[in-house]
Amino acid sequence: MTYGVFILVAACGLFWLAYRRPRPRRWLLPRRSPPRAVAAVDRQHRHLQAGGLLGETVCEKTKTHFRELLDAGRAGQVERELHAGLDFAVQVRALTELASPEASRVLERQLARTLSADPVEQSWYWVDVAIALRQLNWGEALPAVLRCTAAAGSPQGELLAAEAVCFANFPAMLRHPNRDVARLALCALVAASRAARAGTVDAASLVRAGLGDLLADVASRADRGADPGCTGAVIEAERLFRRLGHWSRFLAPDVRVLAEGQAMRLWATADRRLDWLAGAADRLLTNFPRADAAEQGESLRCLFELRADVTKLFPHLPDRRSPWWADAVRALRWSRSPVVGPVLAGQAARLARKARHHGRSALLLTALRGHACHEAERVLLRFATAAHPALRPAALGSLGWWPPFDPNRVVRALRVARTDPDAEVRGAAVSALARLGERAALAEIAAGLCSEEVAIRQDAAARVAAEELSWSWPDLETAADLHDADTALAAAEALECLRERLFGFAR
Repeated sequence: MTYGVFILVAACGLFWLAYRRPRPRRWLLPRRSPPRAVAAVDRQHRHLQAGGLLGETVCEKTKTHFRELLDAGRAGQVERELHAGLDFAVQVRALTELASPEASRVLERQLARTLSADPVEQSWYWVDVAIALRQLNWGEALPAVLRCTAAAGSPQGELLAAEAVCFANFPAMLRHPNRDVARLALCALVAASRAARAGTVDAASLVRAGLGDLLADVASRADRGADPGCTGAVIEAERLFRRLGHWSRFLAPDVRVLAEGQAMRLWATADRRLDWLAGAADRLLTNFPRADAAEQGESLRCLFELRADVTKLFPHLPDRRSPWWADAVRALRWSRSPVVGPVLAGQAARLARKARHHGRSALLLTALRGHACHEAERVLLRFATAAHPALRPAALGSLGWWPPFDPNRVVRALRVARTDPDAEVRGAAVSALARLGERAALAEIAAGLCSEEVAIRQDAAARVAAEELSWSWPDLETAADLHDADTALAAAEALECLRERLFGFAR
């Protein structure tokens, strides 16, 4: 009996050690499945978003089949035939063309179904259904579309937000008596505005839907509270006002008239909006301790946009268990305390010792962009040659934001990284050298803005904005005057981003 107990305890101990110190194949434990390749549905929808078409023959055949089932009162059979896969887009298109109330109800019910365990696939299915319901003017489904918008990832969430804003009854959702629905509508409005600025969605369709009027209405109704949703909407209203003039150059004449009208309405409330934004950061900071976790995360994202100093919220480093830890670290980039830089640098070095914390360490390294101190520069140079692929670009991307304390060492590290086989590392090094004014790096950025490929020109303009390469301002102005709409709008967006980061929201 004693030997049996001893053997049982020893077996349990060995099993526990095997679990805590796993080898390439765990004994009696399931192996973690490898990451999935890009789903076929994702590739299909990216093709459709780029202007691809569905097969007309198969769409017509499916429509005829569904019409027969619906005419026979067999809507349940239609719903059972709607399944995950490449055929789903065809089936949704067929139901859209039938344009009957029963077809609309079948489509609406798909927003509550889980068709795929893959969140990317599931989000694309929501996009298909939302587009169909908006085309059918089925406003009853808008609350469900808003809930899907909040649950979807990127870029599907932005596409869903744009579709939601284009529903005819969307303005009523912003004033909905149910506070949760109204908040979802406000979040969708802000997401759609950001997507239009980024070029993810068609700006003309949002102008037709009255994007400027909706933002102006929200800004005019905003009270002096500390609602991060309203704060985000007022920020987007100000940003849209500064961009509608650029957009008007490339809009159709009928849409241009709408854009000019929306710009005039935003101009009429400009002084109130800027006065409201001037006190927004203090209100959010005061309300932060009383807010719930979700609202705290939204507040930190708004404070980051406002470049507010959040040091007083965190007398010590933010708790890594908090769901908004990453947002807090990002916001600490704008801290003006001389203590924050060395503390963030030390925390980044400690977390980098363990592989499971490399992602968090990379976030801390990125936050060091706003802290010019010896400790930050030493840590960044140390990890500029790190083996982990997340640490090198994060460290290199945080160099060049201030005059180096050791110029020779910094420039030497950046030039070595410029020949790295990893494209992300090379790009971070070139951007850092461009911030320091190196001619070869600036010439490389300028070459991207003058490329023959539209996509390369757009990426170069977005890079100038993200990396705050103010040396490239003249090249951006040249690109913004081009007749190519995609390039000009991307360059204009980059110019406005640089102007905002240099001068804030002041005029």
